[in-house]
Amino acid sequence: MERISFKNEAGLTLVGHFYAAPSESIVIMTHGFLSNKSSSGRFDRFALKLQQNGYNVLTYDCGGYGESDDTAIHFEKQVADLQAAKRYGYQIGMKKFAFWGHSLGGRLSLTCYEPDIDTMVLTGPVTGAIAYQHVDNFSKEQVAQCECNGSMVFYVDDPWRSEIVLDKQMLTDFDEMNQAATLENVHCPVLVIHGTEGALEQELAQITKQGAELFPDGTKIIELDGADHGFMEQLDEIETLGLHWLHEHFSVK
Repeated sequence: MERISFKNEAGLTLVGHFYAAPSESIVIMTHGFLSNKSSSGRFDRFALKLQQNGYNVLTYDCGGYGESDDTAIHFEKQVADLQAAKRYGYQIGMKKFAFWGHSLGGRLSLTCYEPDIDTMVLTGPVTGAIAYQHVDNFSKEQVAQCECNGSMVFYVDDPWRSEIVLDKQMLTDFDEMNQAATLENVHCPVLVIHGTEGALEQELAQITKQGAELFPDGTKIIELDGADHGFMEQLDEIETLGLHWLHEHFSVK
């Protein structure tokens, strides 16, 4: 694994981990809300397993997260960050691309689909509008601060930073996702994995089911019994499902 960095369109430096393999196929992993390139260790272990199976892997911190440059986060900035990560892949000679996203990283993956993306693996993805109050325990004081100051601060348990700044635009971003417009733009098979436990994961799964017919042909939606939004007790199963999916839909070249 190599620590790397690249610039987004705003000139901010984004930091990532690159797992090199002898192929021209790369899986780009995008983390969720208030997370980082490790994704609580999920991406570290998945990236190593994919590397062992011949895939190059890039994990990265969106701007304002982890080791990347500071910025107040909102969705469109993170869209630009994933686009920058893909450009980096091209710059280092990659020819085939797949996305792997967790939670909000799943929405980013869907939003950033382009015809050069062969497939996606999404765990607990946000696939439609969800009230921001359901995503995190935003207090009335935090929301008032955000509306007044234009941002709010989250203190996080992160090896690289102590706080993440949320732009008030992010509150609107959660509430206003157009599910139909997003999914109808995706034209590759997608593996969607949800759990059955916890209020947030149950709501996300229901949102996905409501839009199931909008997903492209070849998509598979799986629910793991007993899994909550973190999936920390199901990592072995997700690793197996994801690797099998990639073997079927994303060749190593």
